[in-house]
Amino acid sequence: MEPKSKDQWRDFLATAMETAPPITPARAIRQVSTQEYVQALRLIEPEITDKQRRMLIGHAQAKEHALTMSELAEQVGFPSYSAANLQYGLLAAKLADSLAIARPTFLVYVIARFDADPETSHSRAYMYLELVDALRELGWLEVPACSRSGAAARTLSNARPSIQEVLSVLLSAGFQRPQQSGLKVVRMEHPRLGEALFVKQSTSLESRLQAPLVLHPCYKERLQQILAIAGVERGSTSYYHNSNLRGFPKRRNGGETDIAYGIDLGFSHVAALEQTLEYLLGAKTAVAVALPASQELVEAEVLDLSEQAHSDTERDALIKARIGQSGYRDDLLAYWGGCAVTDCCVPELLRASHIKPWHAASPAERLDPFNGLLLTPNLDLAFDRGLISFDDHGQILLGEDLDPDSARALNITPSLRLRQIEPQHRGYLAWHREHLFRK
Repeated sequence: MEPKSKDQWRDFLATAMETAPPITPARAIRQVSTQEYVQALRLIEPEITDKQRRMLIGHAQAKEHALTMSELAEQVGFPSYSAANLQYGLLAAKLADSLAIARPTFLVYVIARFDADPETSHSRAYMYLELVDALRELGWLEVPACSRSGAAARTLSNARPSIQEVLSVLLSAGFQRPQQSGLKVVRMEHPRLGEALFVKQSTSLESRLQAPLVLHPCYKERLQQILAIAGVERGSTSYYHNSNLRGFPKRRNGGETDIAYGIDLGFSHVAALEQTLEYLLGAKTAVAVALPASQELVEAEVLDLSEQAHSDTERDALIKARIGQSGYRDDLLAYWGGCAVTDCCVPELLRASHIKPWHAASPAERLDPFNGLLLTPNLDLAFDRGLISFDDHGQILLGEDLDPDSARALNITPSLRLRQIEPQHRGYLAWHREHLFRK
């Protein structure tokens, strides 16, 4: 019978929805075999960041191997789902290139299929079963002994910890990985330590190096106490030398120039590493976080953020971002890999700033990595003051107030351009050109 009244149509639609078959998320790329994923992941493994790896593992271990981007962001500590989209997309792009397949419009389709619009925070991403099997075959889904606590961890891990286990223990102890320092070391920082630690790299995160952890030479005075911990060993040489130990002192080591050096340590079991970190964190006083000069200004901004934020989690993220304690700079470092315009890759010389300024941005825009540029100080200040901007293709625009002599002195030339640009950047750049740029 054909429905005629509104009530009949309502009943008809309700019945149709109840009896409709479930929607199966579509695959947007060709089917990739488990072995193809295995080979591709092995090729790009040295380039995968810790957060990207944790996203993969958490996604694969989720119920039905399905998570939303918001859930992925929360899992690894990103401030918003857009940051998770960004990092997962960067990983997916590397994976697509390694698989020799065309990059889809939405890059995460290389990893998963979606049950709705993938650019929303609530659509669920179902990881391909072939990728889940590949991660399992590579051993990435095995719970490392260091993630277990207490005596159980010490009983199950009597072997030397792998690089992945060392990194996991450091992360569990509150260390953060601000950026990839080089091909041979990973920089790890802790707010309670004045100096960073480094972890040696290898061709595989499953490798078990003899002395993987590198300390600053300032720990030489405490070395005897550290070596007294059961299971702690010193490296085969007096010092470990590597030019990527940024911030460490330098010395001559047989070459023509000085090179950075540190103290490398090994551990016969995970418990020795854990006890060493407990000693280091207990032996150092906390490093104060630099706050803005006016405490009244901070309190006023915090009050303003409390009114704008939609949840306590968002409020905390905004406050931390405002005083420089969030992962926003880390997200920009991970995305750009260096200055967004020049070839400068020294983190200490780069400034992370918003395209649409903090005072004009919404809470979500303040946390959006696409609203940020990583620039050298001269470019950052010129951009912040509206002396330069960028068009929708990333080409630099020079304002009338920037005279040619000053531009040349600052090495700001009309040939400069953003090294890469995404559609999500363009709205923010358009705002900058309209409201800040001195045409």
